[in-house]
Amino acid sequence: MLTRHLKFTNKYLVIGFICSSFFCNQNLNASNEPIIRVLISKEKNLRIRADRNIPMIFKYQNLIKKNVKGITLEKEKNSIKLFFDKNKSKIYEIEVDKGLVIKSHDKRGIWVGGKRYSGLIYIKNLKNEIFVVNTLGIEKYLTSVVGSEMPHRWPLEALKAQAIASRTYALKKIGNDLYDIDSTQRDQVYNGLESKTYKTNKAVKYTKSLVITHKNKLINALFHSSSGGMTENSEDVWKNKYPYLISVKDFDQNNPKLYWKKIFSNKELQIIFPKIGGIKETQILDITKTGRVKNIKLIGDYGSLDISGTKLRKKMGLKSTLFRIKYTEVDNQKEKNKIKNYNKSIMISGMGAGHGVGMSQWGAKHLAMHGYKAKDILEYFYKGIQIKPFKEIYK
Repeated sequence: MLTRHLKFTNKYLVIGFICSSFFCNQNLNASNEPIIRVLISKEKNLRIRADRNIPMIFKYQNLIKKNVKGITLEKEKNSIKLFFDKNKSKIYEIEVDKGLVIKSHDKRGIWVGGKRYSGLIYIKNLKNEIFVVNTLGIEKYLTSVVGSEMPHRWPLEALKAQAIASRTYALKKIGNDLYDIDSTQRDQVYNGLESKTYKTNKAVKYTKSLVITHKNKLINALFHSSSGGMTENSEDVWKNKYPYLISVKDFDQNNPKLYWKKIFSNKELQIIFPKIGGIKETQILDITKTGRVKNIKLIGDYGSLDISGTKLRKKMGLKSTLFRIKYTEVDNQKEKNKIKNYNKSIMISGMGAGHGVGMSQWGAKHLAMHGYKAKDILEYFYKGIQIKPFKEIYK
């Protein structure tokens, strides 16, 4: 078995590299639109393959392989073992902090794991994981984001509002070192070509280059699924206070998942909070004007913990911070000896989904169904804003 060491440049991705002769035909920036780098995967093992019979092109420095149908990557300590197609007789090694690029002329994209992506696929070997970044024009990126964040059957004006908010959010994120934006709910959801539809294309096309500004600067265009009746002030969730992110009435009552419950057993609570020995009692320290838990005290067998509602939501996987806690007793009856053992558990009941700041997606749907245009929807949820083309980049 032959192992080859591939030599790569140390830089992760630069625009000059994208514009090299290898990428000119890719036409990523045909309309001078911004390029965005999206983190789509962090894995230990990964399979990348062509969608059909059209092969992929693989590049590192001066070597180009033009007839690649599949690539397998396996993380081993600090290096990545790589082989092409199913040919394990030649194993290549990619060292730490080195990267490679893959592209395809197939409009159906490239399979990365279980999803297809257009644009370029950039892979970097970091110490613990294989980072996979999809690089493409922001408008093409948005045709997927809109369909990933909202059902494509929703009213077009709601989809257009989502497109403008998502474009603003993404452009404000550009400039990080390894990638610009995450493909999960940490930023905004991006499922590649799987979520692109005729209607999402239409929403992006009709809003091309439009962004939301406040005092001639891009806003932090936060959005969420459903607030539970009232959106939240930004300073009541995070430290920063934005004049355009203030609490307004939501219209999310038609959300079928507006109300939710989650039950945690005593054992589960001990696993989640081992330092304080689970949760025996809770005291809500303060709430926001909309009723969300801002800070709460957790009391366990070994002590107590003061924690923000936002951190508790993340730690316990709650849908929102608009919740209350009740204590219940779970009947753990043993089959053999018929002895009943009652353990205290907690039931958390809440409303809405997401942080509750900015545009409510269910609220946007309601307003669109009642005649609001995308501009009206955005001006309702973001106060004192302007919507205009991002002329500094779009020529």
